[in-house]
Amino acid sequence: MNNHFEQKFDILLLDDSVEDRELYKRRLNALAGVEFEITEAGDAQDAYEKAMNCDFDCYVVDYSLPDGNGLDFVQDIIEKKNGSGKNAAIIIVTGKGSEEVAAKAFKMGAHEYLTKKSVSNGFFGRPVISAIERAQLTSQLEDFRNRLEKSNQALSEFTHTAAHDLKSPLRRISSYCEILMEDAAERLNDEDKTTLERMMVNAKRMQNLINSLLSYSLINHEEETPEEVDLKALMQEVVEEYGPQIEDENATVSIGDLPTMSAYRLRLHQLFSNLLSNSLKYKGEHDTIIEITAEKSPSCVTVAFKDNGQGIPEDMREHIFKDFKRLHANEEIEGTGLGLSICKKIVQLHGGKIWVESEGDEGTTFYFTLRPV
Repeated sequence: MNNHFEQKFDILLLDDSVEDRELYKRRLNALAGVEFEITEAGDAQDAYEKAMNCDFDCYVVDYSLPDGNGLDFVQDIIEKKNGSGKNAAIIIVTGKGSEEVAAKAFKMGAHEYLTKKSVSNGFFGRPVISAIERAQLTSQLEDFRNRLEKSNQALSEFTHTAAHDLKSPLRRISSYCEILMEDAAERLNDEDKTTLERMMVNAKRMQNLINSLLSYSLINHEEETPEEVDLKALMQEVVEEYGPQIEDENATVSIGDLPTMSAYRLRLHQLFSNLLSNSLKYKGEHDTIIEITAEKSPSCVTVAFKDNGQGIPEDMREHIFKDFKRLHANEEIEGTGLGLSICKKIVQLHGGKIWVESEGDEGTTFYFTLRPV
């Protein structure tokens, strides 16, 4: 037995047979190094009242009871104890077992299913301990998960607040630089003007980074209600927003038959916008051609975002989805290193995954799957 588990357990034995309860107690008390505080009940009503006054580590429940069946009692206990912070082990014991009853028991949440014949043959103590350990592990995992979710939420809220508060002073810095460039241009020498220009460029980069951080934090910080989204219409809307840039780059965007699905519309708008911006930014030597297609299966939609721009080296294809990972320095191509990271979070929010395929200098295709939400 693992040392990090408790050495004393509270057990509730629910069985209308006094002889069977005595057998259970003998089997439990025969275990060395473990102490049990055993409570007995002969019917479901008695057991239910005792369960409401005590958090048991384990319930040993006879399937056939004088006032119902054990599974009904288990269902009541699970519903009443839900959210109490403690997962109790549940063991169903039956004299006339069947695969159907066993399946129902495990589906309901039972940790073990035993026949009374196996208990008579001595198979009882260790299965009880094993079930308790699994239940305690489940409680620990749920506790860790809840603490992690709270920690992530707090971090997201801090990021959102900090990024939002930084926007105002940064706008003032940019404004002061512009005022100096306009009103004091005659008094500034070339070196002064170059310094101001660099300040304005870096202020813009900082502004872009703050906007990306806000977008990043809002993915988990801000709730959105799912709705039926026409993916093709949404993609056309994004293309229209980038119309001037597409025209300046002499780019061509082709949208295939994208389906309608239940999704987070604002999140997908950001996903499509980031990928379109990425294709326009990392253009190749030729005019940019972007093709968006989709395949629908019973469980998800797979979207392909293909362009003929710069390829992505094989050793970087996993790293580009990490926070602040970039292929180029800002002096070459502007960026914050969060665009694809945001894409990944949005795709994961829709129960999907995103990956990239690239053929050297022949372009790049981003694939991602979306499941209805």
